[in-house]
Amino acid sequence: MTSCASARACLSAVAARAFAGRTNADVWLSAVAARWFPAFTNAGVWLAAVAAISFAGFAHAGIWYTEPVLGLAADYSTNPQLLEAAHTATGDAAILLDSPTTYSADAAKLVIDPSFRFSDNSGYASLVSDYEHLTVGGELDSERNTLKATAAAERDSSLYQDYALNGSIGVRQDTALADLTWLRSLTERLSFSLDANYSRVRYGESNGVATLTDYKYTSASPQLSWKAGEATTLTLLGGYSVYDSLDGTTQSDDANLEAGFVRQLGELWTLTVDVGSSRESNQIKEYFGPFYLGTFKATENGAVFSGNLSRQEALTNTTLTASRKLTPSGFSFLSRRDLYELLESYAYSARWTLQGYVRLRKQQDPQFFAPTVERKYFDVGASAAWLVTEHWAVTFSASHVAEKYSPPSFSVAESQISVELARHFNRIVWH
Repeated sequence: MTSCASARACLSAVAARAFAGRTNADVWLSAVAARWFPAFTNAGVWLAAVAAISFAGFAHAGIWYTEPVLGLAADYSTNPQLLEAAHTATGDAAILLDSPTTYSADAAKLVIDPSFRFSDNSGYASLVSDYEHLTVGGELDSERNTLKATAAAERDSSLYQDYALNGSIGVRQDTALADLTWLRSLTERLSFSLDANYSRVRYGESNGVATLTDYKYTSASPQLSWKAGEATTLTLLGGYSVYDSLDGTTQSDDANLEAGFVRQLGELWTLTVDVGSSRESNQIKEYFGPFYLGTFKATENGAVFSGNLSRQEALTNTTLTASRKLTPSGFSFLSRRDLYELLESYAYSARWTLQGYVRLRKQQDPQFFAPTVERKYFDVGASAAWLVTEHWAVTFSASHVAEKYSPPSFSVAESQISVELARHFNRIVWH
């Protein structure tokens, strides 16, 4: 495998060739990609390079603009590390920075979105730990085709991502992600889409026995859609994914096939349903000291589904979701996750927006030679955003999460309140 230094050199060379004679904004894009992606994998590096080449030709056809946001946040949490042992409530303050930069032309769009959180809480063992995120996304459109590409590099806490502990605490989580989506309109009624995804995740050192596994995950999902009428669209979708631990010990393969529909229920309501079956194959390599004992395999078939009922009107948006799928979660094999969620948003006035959610998640993490680990999460939260002026906003939020884990059986819970003051700067435009 090419080393990180070599990958960085490759990216620099490709970006220099792609951006020769371009604007300072283009050079800044290549510099940002070279700074972030060498810390992760060559897949992320090369996707960034491909994106650079794809969009370099449009650099003078449109405009660039950025809309930076600077925020100050204060949090108070009763159990920020989700510890079962004795703990104390803590408060912390943080600076938040978000600076989405967009390039827009007739048939192309590119968005670069770096976001950061700097607080007085060092480390990554807390729900309010620092984070560093960089996302680069682009879109190319033609009469019948749409191509979207996304590359992301993230560093944050395993608790921030998935309430996941490594050993007995949360740890740093480094994620590199690449995604490519192609949508093709075959006829006025028939369309085809293909989504390909690659991600690679590494965790920090565990406290005690490690419970999380560094992994890479690759998936491909084709979908065929047929517009059967003004209010109904029929869908047929499949997928295949491979989940590998980076140490080569465990692997999961998943193949699934689903059929469904999208139905417009009047002017306000939309119902989306997909139902199907999946086949998961797991394998593990067992050793006794330095001696290889063999590879053990198991196969499991099961149902997968996804349902979404949404209502959208002028002031209120309501979304009710229920789903079951196999997903990567940092454990030895793919986890089966059931999610039930209610989201509500209400524009109380021109200056006040209220939001709330209730979420229940059940997850099963299979193991060889041991009982399946089951985790249940109940999460509820509410927020109120006040637009004080055109440039200043204040957001008040409160949340509560409870987790039950077995075996061994234990429960943890955490409640949090926070206040965030944000300064939205004027849009800066350049050509």
